[in-house]
Amino acid sequence: MKRQVALATALIMAMWWNSATGQEHHTPEQGHATEVRTDTVEVKSVKELFTKGEVDGHVRNYFMATWNHRSLSDNYANAIGAEIGYKTALLHGFRFGFAGLFTYNLFSSDIQEPDGITGKLPKLELELFDIEDPENKADLDRLDELYLAYQSDRLRAKAGRFSFSSPLMNPQDTRMKPYSFQGISVEVPLQEKGLLTLAWFDHFSPRSTVEWFQADETIGVFSPGVDEYGSPSGYPHHTRTKGVAVAGLQLNPARRLSAEAWNYWIDNISNNSYGRAVLEVVPHVKAGVEGLYQFRVGHGGNPEAAQAYFPHQQQWLAGGMLAYEPGSWHLSLNYLHVGGDGRFLFPREWGREQFFATVSRGRIEGTGNADLLVAKARKQWSGRFSSEAAVAKSWLPDAQNYRFNKYGATAYIGWLADLNYQPEKPVLDGLAFRLLYVGRVSPGTEIPLRDMYYNTNFHNLNFVTQLTF
Repeated sequence: MKRQVALATALIMAMWWNSATGQEHHTPEQGHATEVRTDTVEVKSVKELFTKGEVDGHVRNYFMATWNHRSLSDNYANAIGAEIGYKTALLHGFRFGFAGLFTYNLFSSDIQEPDGITGKLPKLELELFDIEDPENKADLDRLDELYLAYQSDRLRAKAGRFSFSSPLMNPQDTRMKPYSFQGISVEVPLQEKGLLTLAWFDHFSPRSTVEWFQADETIGVFSPGVDEYGSPSGYPHHTRTKGVAVAGLQLNPARRLSAEAWNYWIDNISNNSYGRAVLEVVPHVKAGVEGLYQFRVGHGGNPEAAQAYFPHQQQWLAGGMLAYEPGSWHLSLNYLHVGGDGRFLFPREWGREQFFATVSRGRIEGTGNADLLVAKARKQWSGRFSSEAAVAKSWLPDAQNYRFNKYGATAYIGWLADLNYQPEKPVLDGLAFRLLYVGRVSPGTEIPLRDMYYNTNFHNLNFVTQLTF
């Protein structure tokens, strides 16, 4: 609690100091004429480097409830918290920034108590807080960002702790705490036709945790599932890696074509190459293709096979997308196939895969010889209201087919509705609401009741209120 109070006090003092200079700050999306652009403010002294800096952040309230099948326990939780960040103005292209966040369990069901039938904890509600300490309801603070940045017309670079986005490693800020990264990142714009990204990360703070871990310590923080023989995976606390090197190339070579390619080299574990391309075939019609190929590097994390994260395998996946986008609508059919040469494996503690067929509350990582078909419909009704609906059908190996099913996932039919609204009244500027509902069933499949818990035959409701400043 003392750490939490100290962090909140320091951040509030930084906000007060900044506001005392008479500056007003708003995010670019709000479009206020009084917005201060810290990258264009002229700085004449070290003092002005800080007094002309910028404070931003948000306050978030997150209510979640899940109804599970029959006698399996239902759960709910309400988390409230805030993130406050500060970044200095630019001085010869350099700036310093930091951000901290804290969370409280305002109220909840007994999420620290295992379900009476399965012996498992409520997965989704617990992810609002600290998955490593289910009884922790108040000491949930984290220094999320602390970095030195440089930017010019030809180069952007960051070193320290900061947010990073890519198809496999990303913040995924859809709970109270996002995935955060420590290392160095360099971006080189390519004459307005693309962007080259190079990065190295050796420490991580996974979503739904409060600590920072070395790269090898973080792998296994989330549920490790089973190995290909059905025994509990032995890689937690036994994986050895120095970190991950990331290289990405994003291109827009023509007005109707966009493409990107990424490579993730995880020291002593695996190499993962991903690429996608999207082409506007005719006006309002787009087609996309994507693919990933991965193979083992070094010992896969450990020379002992029973303790290795990545086994002797070469795995691939391929996907496609066909979209129709008239006006503010997006209608698409998305498909993903995971090859039958093993499992698609990438540390869940570093982000969440972003494929064409990706939907909320759904991962394909940990499976092989699998297929996923998703229909999506999005509509931007106005600048302040949007909606999305999706229906998904997965074909997965049997839960006892351990070679292709790491987490005991079950084939399902799923659907979701996602509503986002920002009030128009000026007095409510910065306020936003999100309502997300996810449902999943597995008709015609014989599944023991204990294997359904947060796996299939459930309904999940989320209501998020956020004030961004």
